[in-house]
Amino acid sequence: MKLRTLALTLSALAIAPPAVADDSKIGWYLQLGPAGVAFSEGASISAGGSTIPGASTTLSDNVTLGFGLGYRFTEDFSVIAIGGIPPTTTIKGTGPLNGVTVGKVTYGPLIVAANYHIPTKGKFQPFIGAGINYTMVFDTKDSGISNLKADSAFGGVLRLGFDYMVDDSNGFFFSANKVFVNTKATGNAVALGGAPVDAKIDLDPLILHAGWVHRF
Repeated sequence: MKLRTLALTLSALAIAPPAVADDSKIGWYLQLGPAGVAFSEGASISAGGSTIPGASTTLSDNVTLGFGLGYRFTEDFSVIAIGGIPPTTTIKGTGPLNGVTVGKVTYGPLIVAANYHIPTKGKFQPFIGAGINYTMVFDTKDSGISNLKADSAFGGVLRLGFDYMVDDSNGFFFSANKVFVNTKATGNAVALGGAPVDAKIDLDPLILHAGWVHRF
């Protein structure tokens, strides 16, 4: 009797349909919403070839419209590219340079990241990820520094966030993206008779992005 029961159980398992992936999670998806950029800056500044002790910079934080286009290869894995409308930050000096407005820089941080979607059931769907950032400098405007130039730069990204789906196609998202990037800026100090100035600036912004997500 036990052997017959075991045989029937094995037969039932053999003909049971395999687990089906949730196709609603696989494919292209779009994210759109406001993005806040909060810098964690620091700098080493020299003028005329000599380091200015204690001199650093502060950059104004920004809010812009961000968008992401991603592709979910499986329920657990996706890749996304994130950009936005280029904002403008104002750079000011600190320490001995306190009160000096260095200039303004218009930039665009582009992020490409791979994400692991933590297996969950329900509307709340968290993820973690990592990738690369390319911060592109589009324009600079002089102020206390003439001939201001800033380099575009690559960096790394760590991120986490979640989707909260209202239905299979639409929902809300939130992501926190920590970027590790530094750049170099050069120019001439107006207050020092045009002496050449070099600055190595750690930007390291935290980018918070939230809004609407649509799965195609």
